[in-house]
Amino acid sequence: MIANVALLVGISLAWAAGYIFIRDADSALPPITSTAVMAAVASVVVLTAVLLLRRPIAQPLRRAWVPLVMVFSAVALPFLATTEAERSIDASLAAVLGTTVPIATLLLTTFVTRQTPFSPVKLLGIVIAVAGLVVFAGWRNLVSDDLEVMGILVMIAGSVVFAVNGIFVSYQARDLDPYALALWTMVFAAVVLTGIALAVEGVPPVPATAVVRSLVGEGAIGMGLAYLGYYALVARAGATFGSLYAFLVPPFGVIAAALVFGQPLTLAHFAGLAIVLVGLALMMQRDEEAKPSPPAAL
Repeated sequence: MIANVALLVGISLAWAAGYIFIRDADSALPPITSTAVMAAVASVVVLTAVLLLRRPIAQPLRRAWVPLVMVFSAVALPFLATTEAERSIDASLAAVLGTTVPIATLLLTTFVTRQTPFSPVKLLGIVIAVAGLVVFAGWRNLVSDDLEVMGILVMIAGSVVFAVNGIFVSYQARDLDPYALALWTMVFAAVVLTGIALAVEGVPPVPATAVVRSLVGEGAIGMGLAYLGYYALVARAGATFGSLYAFLVPPFGVIAAALVFGQPLTLAHFAGLAIVLVGLALMMQRDEEAKPSPPAAL
């Protein structure tokens, strides 16, 4: 049990740190280029793990279209959304907005795919969580700061895409090895995004050493090790225990942003975060037919 808790905390810290890494990289490189570099680094990390664990590396290529779709649904669009959003919102707000992934997943699986039975309590949880997001962001900012509102909407759009990805995987990739699937998703993402970046953004300038460290850190830790750890945790402790990351990433992200960037924390931030976590607790009540939520996007 101690090992499972340690793994859960480690994964949550890695995803929370991702918002810091992305914020650092935003200042020097355009978003598609940043995401391509991070995917390339993640490919190396995941390939190493797949080889060490002796997973069936070629198995997902039997249905190569699955990782090709996931290039956009699991990597390109969610990470580009986070990268673009953090140009206009704080890393702490981005971390809390990551909770819109389980919110979108619950709405889609309840009303679209019908995987999750209708539950008034869970819907109440959504309302409470959204109210918490409003408190955290600040109502005054939402009605007066158009740039921040646009960043929030971009972040939410990325969360919806990642929620769709989780549902897609539950239907189309259930029989594929998750480690090998993650490898080919990252490899294809690195190749596709590099081509798009060169065509759209051109050859990037040579970034500073600090930016390189951030890109490598996010690719290796937030994209690579965190996902490998998540799959290992689900295999050890089950999807329900693994889904508890949703309660840890927001507070870790808020604290990390305050420590690294000196972003001020107010009573409204603490109140909003607490309200969001209460909403998540109601949303994640177990029922026999519900499907586990996918891990949160950065």
